[in-house]
Amino acid sequence: MKFQRSPLQLTLLYLVVALLWVLGSDALLLELGLDREHLVRYQLLKGCVFVLLTGLLLYAALIQHQREQSLIRHHIKRSEERLTLALDSAQEGLWDWDLKSQNVFYSRRYCALLGYTPEQFGNSRSDWEERLHPEDRKLANQRLQALLDERTPYYEGIYRLRHRDGDYRWLLARGQLLLDEAGEPSRFIGTSVDITQRRADEESLRQAAAVFDSTQEGVLVTDREQRIVHVNPAFSRITGYSSDEVLGQSPKLFKSGRHDAAFYHSLWHALEQRGAWSGEIWNRRKDGEVFPMWQCIRSIHDEAGNLSHYVAVFSDISALKRSQHELDYLAHHDPLTTLPNRLLFSERIEQALQRDKQRGALLLIDLDHFKIINESLGHNTGDQLLKQIGERLCGRFDKQLTLARLGGDEFGLLSNDCAHAEQASQLAQRLLDSLAEPFSIDGETLFIGASIGISLFPDDGNSVEQLLRNADSALFRAKSSGRQTFSFYSQDMTTLARQRVKLEAELRQALEQNQLRVYYQPIHRLDDGRMLGAEALVRWQHPERGLVPPGEFIPMAEDSGLIGAIDAWVLEQACLQMCQWLQQGAQLEFVAVNVSSRLFSRGELDLRVARVLAQTGLDPARLELEVTESAVMDDPDRALELLQHLRSLGVRLAIDDFGTGYSSLARLKRLPVDKLKLDQSFVRGLPNDAEDAAIARAVITLGQSLGLRVLAEGIEQEEQAVFLRELGCTLGQGYWFGRPQPAEQLLATAASAL
Repeated sequence: MKFQRSPLQLTLLYLVVALLWVLGSDALLLELGLDREHLVRYQLLKGCVFVLLTGLLLYAALIQHQREQSLIRHHIKRSEERLTLALDSAQEGLWDWDLKSQNVFYSRRYCALLGYTPEQFGNSRSDWEERLHPEDRKLANQRLQALLDERTPYYEGIYRLRHRDGDYRWLLARGQLLLDEAGEPSRFIGTSVDITQRRADEESLRQAAAVFDSTQEGVLVTDREQRIVHVNPAFSRITGYSSDEVLGQSPKLFKSGRHDAAFYHSLWHALEQRGAWSGEIWNRRKDGEVFPMWQCIRSIHDEAGNLSHYVAVFSDISALKRSQHELDYLAHHDPLTTLPNRLLFSERIEQALQRDKQRGALLLIDLDHFKIINESLGHNTGDQLLKQIGERLCGRFDKQLTLARLGGDEFGLLSNDCAHAEQASQLAQRLLDSLAEPFSIDGETLFIGASIGISLFPDDGNSVEQLLRNADSALFRAKSSGRQTFSFYSQDMTTLARQRVKLEAELRQALEQNQLRVYYQPIHRLDDGRMLGAEALVRWQHPERGLVPPGEFIPMAEDSGLIGAIDAWVLEQACLQMCQWLQQGAQLEFVAVNVSSRLFSRGELDLRVARVLAQTGLDPARLELEVTESAVMDDPDRALELLQHLRSLGVRLAIDDFGTGYSSLARLKRLPVDKLKLDQSFVRGLPNDAEDAAIARAVITLGQSLGLRVLAEGIEQEEQAVFLRELGCTLGQGYWFGRPQPAEQLLATAASAL
């Protein structure tokens, strides 16, 4: 039984039925004419029946109402459960702000988002507001106020709330403003969800997008069918293709044709097995240029593990390839002449040796007296000369020959087709003839000769080191033979080379064991023949070989660096000997000591001389230092400063071997020297050689004009002394006056001059 009427209708119906019952039942009883006793009894019965019937009706109505309320509560509970489940599934928390009471309901899920229980979180707007991030508080309040003022029905906002652990969580809030019957805001209800991770993911995506767009590496993305779906700006810059031109296309569009099917098979095999491939690949730009790039390809899979995309990241390595080529070129070529260097030359020799039945020749070429040009005219002129030599030789010899600059003034020539020594001889002579022609540099004409050492392979060696070593031994023989010639290697050269090594070790011992001796060659006036002084010359008294010629060990001392120590020792011995002579009454004006270019270039010569003079007590005016012309011209400004320091000590200064270098007269007149020594190479041909006579006359005239005395070296005949005296030369030395001799013998000669 269900009552579908309203409460008013049911009440009116009840009143009508009750009135009808009361009135109808009373009228019926009166009609029956019952006596008073029965009437009272029936009226009581009638009332009980009425009460019973209305009670049943009321009971039925209450039962129905209870059922309906229970059903309603059940539906409400189900709805709340569904709402709670939906909000929990969506990770959203509910809030309900009663604008009349200013109380706010925060669901348990909402509080849990921030690490609280509802009891801990509170139920007011201030509880929420105090947890807002300071940077978000002003904007959040402004938006809420605008919502209330403008009656905007829907709301959405993002802000940060402080979690219980102290960190802040990003929340996305969506809500609706409810108005009452008067149109005034009554409730503000909505949900909030934690989007902290989403914000972090979005930030990562933005950063990845920025990197994707700004990276210098090209990026290409294809789907599983290898259709291009995305490229970055660097891709367009490298390949020349715009994104519109390649989207939907296949990467085969860029194939260069340089790689065969096996290459691509290996690439796809690596992608299938390892999910990645990286390596060098050549592709083609839009303009058709084929270029190298380093590319990394990866397979991308979706959540189900199915292949979804391929991503290729690549960089243009054209510049790197060029740099590698340039570095390789620089590593194998001389930067000055652009010829192959020692490394590449050695590799070419190695390749030639590896060929069966290959016969060839290795030529080492050393320029004669190049150091003099380099020191007198400057390193720039020397470099220009080296370049011209390389250009000339390259232009005159077959390209199949390998011409290399091995360092300094040394060149190498390799011939892979030289079966006989005669062919190597012809090749060496062609080299000498080519170098004999003059070179023109900055308006100056220069001549340069060369010495050549030749080793043949495989006869003279089966390794690069052995061939070079043997050719160097042959080169040494060519130099020792007077230069401007060539020499072949022979076995006895190895013996000589070993003797040189042994001799150098013995020379070092000679310094330590006092085996060196000082000999003195007299210096005479040419007008009356009187001896004025002596030149100190070093000799080696070997314990087994006896007196070793200076021409044998002096070059070795210069090469090994021992010459500086020897010169210092000779200087000290000569000063001590001069003091002894003077004590014995010898009428000698000075003792001359040669200063090697190595000792002169050290820059401490003035200090060493001052120390020796102080230790020996020799009058500085009795000491004459002879410095070679080439040593002075190596660094004229520095040499001038050092000579001035020496002059301030009071010693005499002389320029040795004058005429063999390239002195500048402007610099020469500034040098604080007392004497010029005419080199013996210009004295040897006098008086018959016209050229020697002209040079001797010019040097003597130059010395006279500068107020310098001139000493001629190497006088061996009386005619030479007479001729030089007539030219105006004042001093001379040589075998005609006396050979170098020990101090005791020279003293007897000096005594005769008393």
